[in-house]
Amino acid sequence: MKTTGIFLCLMFLWTTSGHSQYLAVRGSVPLTPRTDVAISGTSAFACGANSLSIVSFFNPSSPAVTGQVAPGVGDLLAVAVNDGYAYCAGNVSGIVVIDVSDLSDPTWVRNVQAAAPVLHVSVSDTFLAVSTSLNVTLYGLRNPEQPHFLATFGRPANRVAIDAGTRKIHCAGTTGAFLLGWTVNQGVVTLSSADEFGSTAFTHVALGNSYANYIQNLQFSALNKTTYSLAGQYGAVAQITALASGSNFSVIGLATSGVEYLRQTNATPVFSSSVQTPGGVAGLAISSNEQLMVAATSAGVTIIANSPLASDPVAPLPEAFTLSAFPNPFNSRTTLSWTGSLHGGAELSVTDILGREVMRSAVPAGTNTRQLDFSGLGAGSYFVNFETPQTRSEPLRVIYLP
Repeated sequence: MKTTGIFLCLMFLWTTSGHSQYLAVRGSVPLTPRTDVAISGTSAFACGANSLSIVSFFNPSSPAVTGQVAPGVGDLLAVAVNDGYAYCAGNVSGIVVIDVSDLSDPTWVRNVQAAAPVLHVSVSDTFLAVSTSLNVTLYGLRNPEQPHFLATFGRPANRVAIDAGTRKIHCAGTTGAFLLGWTVNQGVVTLSSADEFGSTAFTHVALGNSYANYIQNLQFSALNKTTYSLAGQYGAVAQITALASGSNFSVIGLATSGVEYLRQTNATPVFSSSVQTPGGVAGLAISSNEQLMVAATSAGVTIIANSPLASDPVAPLPEAFTLSAFPNPFNSRTTLSWTGSLHGGAELSVTDILGREVMRSAVPAGTNTRQLDFSGLGAGSYFVNFETPQTRSEPLRVIYLP
């Protein structure tokens, strides 16, 4: 549809390192398709069809496989690592326990059978939460080689995230998101319902400082961890197939081979950066210092750097600029204009939804407008940034409809 209206969108430029991030691929290791990944130290543990691969990212630019084991149990759907052991969701094979204390020689230990196919696992302290197509089960890991059954709750879940500190299990259920708590009375552990949200299926769950984050198709929902009320949402441009959360941010993996960074310093998640991966993303994990991420993809394992976009508190960019689209959505060209004057030269860059740079041009000091021609690009959403050696603007989304 063609339109001649003018759409004005105000965007503020943040100049401190805590406001914006930039994702960049550092290295990849080709493997058979991976379904999930966990991190311990500088090693990633990526599972797939009948195999667990250990990848060292001590040098993020040159990751390498240090060990691998094929326990002969079929599908490994998910993995959690704790104290030298990997616990894998083995589908009909139950919980698959693997000794990974020797990173060069991981060893299958045993399978722990469950009442139904095991879909996901999550570990915290000495507790292991397991989701199946029938229930959510809590195990103790006092003996890490032999998970000990503690309690079960009869509601199916696709994925779980356990927090031993609060004795809570957050569950992406097939009939809504729900929260379980456990109590101990005279040595008997009981799992009980603590809260819930929604009534349709959620596929993923991950925990940040303030929020329990859930995925439902293209939608990211942040729930307040204490009240389980909706804090904010974000709509992705493609099916969300992976999720991991840090202290005040989350990263989501897309079926279309991309990872997006969502800032969660406020209730509403805000897109901040994206990067393309070699293959659709099935799993994500964040390093303990939150500077690196690992993606499990259909092509193997990819290491992603998570870096602040700005370090200089006094940036030579105007405090705000206004994007004018003539028209918007525009058909081939749009004109950017911004308030204030640049105090030095800058560059304007445009990336697509997968983080690929498709356009870059210099912006001389003192200018206030720039025309962009998208006629050689495909229809869709793009992100515009102003960059200097010291800082970078928040991405601004524009829509091209040829």
